Amino acid sequence: MKQVAKCFVIVALLVASLSVAAGQGSEDTIVLAVSYDVITFNPILSADGGSFNAIGYIFPTLYQVDAQTGQILPDLATWEISEDGLTYTFYIREDAVWSDGMPIIAQDVKFTYDAIASDLVESPRKSDVIRIQEINVIDDKTVEVVLTEVDCTFLGNLGINILPSHKFAPDFSDVMDNPMNTAPDIGGGPYLLDEWLPDEYVRLVANPTFYDGEPNIPYLVLRIVTEPAVINQMLLAGEVDYAFMYPDEYKQLGSYDNFNAGSFPLHNTPLFAMNWANPENPQAAYDADGNLIEQDPHPILSDVLVRQAIAMGYSKDDILATLDGEGVRLTASVIEPVIPWAYNYDLEPWPYDPERAAALLEEAGWVDTDGDGIRDKDGMPLKLTIMQSPGVTDLWDNIALVAQDQLSQLGMDITLESLEWGAFIERLLAQQFDMLVVGFGGGLPPDPDGIAGNIARSANDIPNAGFNMTSYVNLEVDQLLDSGKTVPGCAYEERAPFYVEAQRIMFEEVAYDFTVSPNQVNVMNKRIKGYEFGGLWTQHTDPEKWYIEQ
Repeated sequence: MKQVAKCFVIVALLVASLSVAAGQGSEDTIVLAVSYDVITFNPILSADGGSFNAIGYIFPTLYQVDAQTGQILPDLATWEISEDGLTYTFYIREDAVWSDGMPIIAQDVKFTYDAIASDLVESPRKSDVIRIQEINVIDDKTVEVVLTEVDCTFLGNLGINILPSHKFAPDFSDVMDNPMNTAPDIGGGPYLLDEWLPDEYVRLVANPTFYDGEPNIPYLVLRIVTEPAVINQMLLAGEVDYAFMYPDEYKQLGSYDNFNAGSFPLHNTPLFAMNWANPENPQAAYDADGNLIEQDPHPILSDVLVRQAIAMGYSKDDILATLDGEGVRLTASVIEPVIPWAYNYDLEPWPYDPERAAALLEEAGWVDTDGDGIRDKDGMPLKLTIMQSPGVTDLWDNIALVAQDQLSQLGMDITLESLEWGAFIERLLAQQFDMLVVGFGGGLPPDPDGIAGNIARSANDIPNAGFNMTSYVNLEVDQLLDSGKTVPGCAYEERAPFYVEAQRIMFEEVAYDFTVSPNQVNVMNKRIKGYEFGGLWTQHTDPEKWYIEQ
């Protein structure tokens, strides 16, 4: 919840302008409020929620996830797994076609995953395909994927949306700058791109060739709205049909007669990231031959004592208090409490202890030698910047504001750098920051490797093409994560110890500083029928089944 009041007149004018622009509230249109704009429509290049939301409607996936149980179910394909767990054979639906009439074929699947692995493609999803030994096209509708070793997370990682190979160069040379990345003119999902007005909305039109049938609702609009007050105004005015929010924001809605709502643990971890490497010289963890590269360390944050001081230098309880809702809790782990079998319940968040934090800074050599109120060491002031994208969520804003205020009281010179969402994601992936606040989701179905493997595995420390944004390199953690996903039989009780230990190490080293684990409330106007709320409910779960009841 923001501390600065918003002008109601501005809110009202904004609501009116959004309504006119996207044609909201009509009998043939459903409008979903989303917090992020699209950066790319290319699923293998996407690294953000805004892109993911839109892509999920336009491009098909091999499977879908049950909103209640997390069970993987057939969608574009069915499959068989060999007894040794190394070979997956997928059978693509015979009736599956792209909207231009071309069939969706095995070559499309092979192209998508081969493109991710290609050196010509800067995809943050390379770790998802690292254990693929070969992909064999058996016939137009059958593709075989062979792994180098058992991977308990492999099927879940194949949830990446499939690309139409006939729209790209066979050698992947145009993947990074293909027109499909910003203006896809075909698709294979339930909806197709009709219009994209950056920072305002994405309008989608029903795909008449969709293999599960043309959607009942002709138009679907993803309206980019970041301010909770505006979202609530639009919901109450009937200008938006769906929104997701934190519990305290739902309380502020006030009137609930026209809505159905479901509150579930958020499958996303808000984190405070501290860059271990020099942001002016970002490097990959490994060279082209697979040898570790000695990182150029961050001049301040490479010291674990400083990271621990920062973790204890701002209050997670103060952040928790801003949420004011049921289901919110503090968390200390890279693995979310929504995956209870792998969560390390022995960990407690770093306590707010400014005295201990100050002692750690002094132990690390950071003292105020000239009396100006800012600590320094060897002539360098303890000056750091927190990068943020304001307005995306109040929670992220509050984490940044609390950290800036309370860390400054410890003698740190802390400034906030505000960037629009696209620039923020670009700098994050490029590893060009001191500290930042962001949320990271683990994908569906939920798996402990979903977040931990992406942001902590050293192989994902690739500037512009990996999610290990802080250049965290710990080979013991790598081994634990790899062991956790390669257990024969993949039983939870056998996988769990590896993740529990990895969490302990990452916590002590402050690989990232984790804050709160809130609930998310999904709100849908009662005029929309045919959808299902579930603990894993996502915006593009069977949208072809939704319909409008006036």
